[in-house]
Amino acid sequence: MLDRYILINHIKAFLLILTVIIGIIYAYLMGEVFLLFKDKSQDILISYTINFMLIAFFYMNAFVTGIALLVVFRRILAKKIDLLAQSFGISPLKLYSSVVLFSLFLFSLNLLCSYKLYPESQKNLYRIEREYKKAKEVESGLVRNLWLTNEENGEVRFYNFELVDISDGRLYRFYMLRVKEGSIKEVVTAEVGKWDGERIKLRDAKIKNLVTGEELTGDLDISYLELDRIKPLAEKPEHLPMKDVLMLSLLGDRTGLNHRYYSYEMARRFFSSTLSVFMTLILGWVYLRWRNFNIAIVSLLAVFSLHWFLLNLMRSLAEGTNLNLFFILMLYLPIPLLSLKGLYDLSKGFRL
Repeated sequence: MLDRYILINHIKAFLLILTVIIGIIYAYLMGEVFLLFKDKSQDILISYTINFMLIAFFYMNAFVTGIALLVVFRRILAKKIDLLAQSFGISPLKLYSSVVLFSLFLFSLNLLCSYKLYPESQKNLYRIEREYKKAKEVESGLVRNLWLTNEENGEVRFYNFELVDISDGRLYRFYMLRVKEGSIKEVVTAEVGKWDGERIKLRDAKIKNLVTGEELTGDLDISYLELDRIKPLAEKPEHLPMKDVLMLSLLGDRTGLNHRYYSYEMARRFFSSTLSVFMTLILGWVYLRWRNFNIAIVSLLAVFSLHWFLLNLMRSLAEGTNLNLFFILMLYLPIPLLSLKGLYDLSKGFRL
C-alpha cells in the first residue's frame, strides 16, 4: 500500500515538473522561431517543437525523475514514514521499489526510442535549423574525403574518395595506394568513376607502377566493399538508427573507419538511457542515508553534471586518441559503482 502511495505521488510529481519544463521550452521555441528563424510558419513551429521535445525528454527525464523523487521523499521524511517502515523491518529499497521499477520503465522506453525515434528527431532538428533558421541548403547523400583500407595477402590498399554520391554511386577524384612490405608499389588516380555494388569502375584512370616506373592510362575495375555498407556514412552518427551505428562499428576494423566513434555512440545512447536508474538509486541512497535535502540536491546536480562531463570526455578520447576503447568506456564506471553502492545499502537498510 505504501509503495503504491509513493509511486503515485512520484509519477504525479514527475508529470507536473515535466509539464512545467515543457511549457518553458515551448515559450522559448516560439520566441526562437518567430524572432530568429528566417522562414516562419505555424507548421515549422509544430515540427520544430515536437522534435525538440522528444530530444529534451531523452536528455532531461533522468533529471526530472530525480527532482520528483526528492519532492516525494521530502514529504516522507518530514512525516518520518521511512523510520516507521524500518522499525517494522522494511528495507529502504523495498519502501520505494515501485519508483525503481518506474525508472526501469523509463530506461526501457529511452533505449527503445534510441533505436530510431530519437536519432530521426535529431536529424529533423538539424534539417529545420539549417533550412529555416540559417537559410542554408542541407547536404544529403554525399560523403566527403572518405578514407578506406583493404588488406589481402600481405598487401594493403588505401582508398581515398574526395566525394561519393551515395544515391547513385558516382565518385570524384579517386586516389589509391598499393602498399606491400612497408613500401608503396602502385599509385592509381582518377577524376571520375562509379561505385556499383561491389565494383568501383574508374574512367581514364592513371596507373603508375613505382617498381618498374611504368605508367598506364585506361579504364579500371576494382572489386571492393558493397556500396550499401557505407551509405550510413553520409549521416552524422547521432542521426543514424542503431542498426547502422552497429554495422559501422563492426565494419571499421577491416576498412579503416574510426569504428571507435560509432562504438562510443552506442555507449552514449545506452548510458543516457540508463541514467534514470542510476539517478534513482544514488539519490534514494543519499537522501535516506543522510536525510538532508540540500545534500540530495547537490548530489542530483553532481551526478547529472558528471554524466555529461564523462560522455564528452569519452567522445574526445574516442575521436582524437588511439586509447583502447574498453578503457575509454571504463571512465563512466564511477556512476554505475555509486548506484551499486546505493542499491546495496538500500537493500541492507540503515541503522535507526
